[in-house]
Amino acid sequence: MIQFSTEIYKLITTALTELSDSHDSGRTPHNPLSEAHYLGAWITTAMKKKRFDAIVAPTLQVWQRQARSLGKNAGLKRQFTYLEKCYSEVMDEQKEVRPVNKSQLEKLFAGLEEDQWLVTTDLPVGERLNRHSGGKESLIVCAQQLLDCFDEQGTLIKPISLYIRGTLPKIIDLAFAQDLLLHKITDYKSKVKYHGEFIVYPNNDGRSLPEFPENNSEKS
Repeated sequence: MIQFSTEIYKLITTALTELSDSHDSGRTPHNPLSEAHYLGAWITTAMKKKRFDAIVAPTLQVWQRQARSLGKNAGLKRQFTYLEKCYSEVMDEQKEVRPVNKSQLEKLFAGLEEDQWLVTTDLPVGERLNRHSGGKESLIVCAQQLLDCFDEQGTLIKPISLYIRGTLPKIIDLAFAQDLLLHKITDYKSKVKYHGEFIVYPNNDGRSLPEFPENNSEKS
């Protein structure tokens, strides 16, 4: 079965390699406008020729719209370069996905508690949960999911939901430091009142791009 993470990594590395080859051959000048034009055309051609599995097609469509509406301001080269860097940090040496272990989540919980978050893991999350955090930033994980989503070795085998109310860049950074990728489902409304829902998938492999730490590099 094709995995989104490995396929999108193959896509972005192929795009950057072929852009570099186009630079070397003299076909594409080294400037943001020419690079944006090249990558926009590259994406459209990749879609038409179905160079990559259908699992990444929605992401390609997003990038195509960005290229058409924003031009060089879409920053596709910068996006691809940063995605390549981020994925490289959570994949193994062969650039394959790695299992997610319960200990990684436990370290995330501990880091949030050190940062004065209210971390709740002992309550069931049914159709609706209202949890008062007393003004603190809050993370809630369903107690039953913590039992059901891991095998006996502590490996994540089912998607697990994290309900978050707080500074998203902070928890995204802390999660990434533990090689955990959060996939956004909702920003605000979810089964837990005032909390957004994010999912950690087995092998960190969802069907769309996850939330990576903010890219503070200069735009290109």
